[in-house]
Amino acid sequence: MVKENRVSIKGNVSIGATVSYPDDSKKYPAIVLIMGTGTTDRDGNEKKFKTDLYKNIAKMFAEFGFVCVRYDKRGTFETTGDYNTAGLCDLTDDAVSVIRYMKALPYVDETKIIVCGHSEGAMIATLLSSKEDTAGLLLWGGAAISMKDSLLYQNYLAAEEFAKKKGLLGVLLRSQASQEKTDAKVNAMFQKCVSAKKDRVFFGGAMLNAKWIREHASHSSDEYVELLKQYGKPILAITGTADNSTDYRRLSALSEIPNAECFTPQNVNHILREIDDDNSIMNVKKQYSRLAAQPIHFATKRCIKDWLQQFKA
Repeated sequence: MVKENRVSIKGNVSIGATVSYPDDSKKYPAIVLIMGTGTTDRDGNEKKFKTDLYKNIAKMFAEFGFVCVRYDKRGTFETTGDYNTAGLCDLTDDAVSVIRYMKALPYVDETKIIVCGHSEGAMIATLLSSKEDTAGLLLWGGAAISMKDSLLYQNYLAAEEFAKKKGLLGVLLRSQASQEKTDAKVNAMFQKCVSAKKDRVFFGGAMLNAKWIREHASHSSDEYVELLKQYGKPILAITGTADNSTDYRRLSALSEIPNAECFTPQNVNHILREIDDDNSIMNVKKQYSRLAAQPIHFATKRCIKDWLQQFKA
C-alpha cells in the first residue's frame, strides 16, 4: 500500500509537496517529479480540469519500489512566490531544493535520486543535471528541444491540421492562423521579451511573463542535447508519435549518447496515453481529460519499469 505525506520544503520559497513511498523501513531510490507548464497543482489538476496525472504517476513509481515527490509550482497553491514573474532559473532552483530535501530523508538512498521531468519539466531536469548530483534522468515529452522550438512545432502541427479542414472553417483557419503568421507571432513574442527590461510585458492583448520567456530563449535545442551528452549517467527519453506538444523526432539527436535510451511509442500522446481519435490539436485538453482515466500505455509503462530496475540493485 502506498503511503503519502504532505510536506513543506524550504528553499528560496516555501514549496508545497507530497511524498509517496512504499514504507519507511529501509532506504529506497527516489524520483523527483517535475511537472510541465501551466497552473495545475502537484496532482495535475486545476479548476474544471482534473486528470490526477502526476498523482497517478507518483503512485506508479511508489508501487515500483521508489519514493516519489511531486510539488506545486512557484506561486501556485501551497508554494509561495510569484507565478507571474517566476523565471526558468527560479523553477530550476526550486527543483534543486526539492532534490536536496529528498537526499536528507532517512528512507531515501541519497545516491540514487532520479529526476523525472514532463514537458517543460524535461527542460528543467536537463538544466539541473549540471547543477545538482543525480543518478539518472527520465525525460518525458520534452527531451532535446527548447521551448521556442516546441511552440514552432505546435504551429507546424496546427497548420497541417488546418490544411485538411473543409468548408468555411478551414478557409478561416488557413487565412487567420497560417503557419507563417503563427511563427511570426512566436518570433515577435520572444524578441519582445528578450529585449524587455521588465519581468512582465504586454503582448498580443495579454500580460506575459517576460522573464520566463527571456530565460527560455537563452537555451537552444542544441544546448539541451549538449548538456545531456555531458551528463554521463543513465537517461531515458520518451516522446510518443502522437505528442502534440513536442517533436518526437528530436530524440534522434540523442542516438549517439551511450548512456541514453530513447522510446517513441506509436500513437501515444503527451500524457503517455494511446490516442483513440483523430488527435486534433484544437481539442487536446478535452482529449487529456478523457484519456487520463485510462492506464498509461502498456509498453511505455513497461519500458519505464525496466529502465528503473538498474537503480534498485
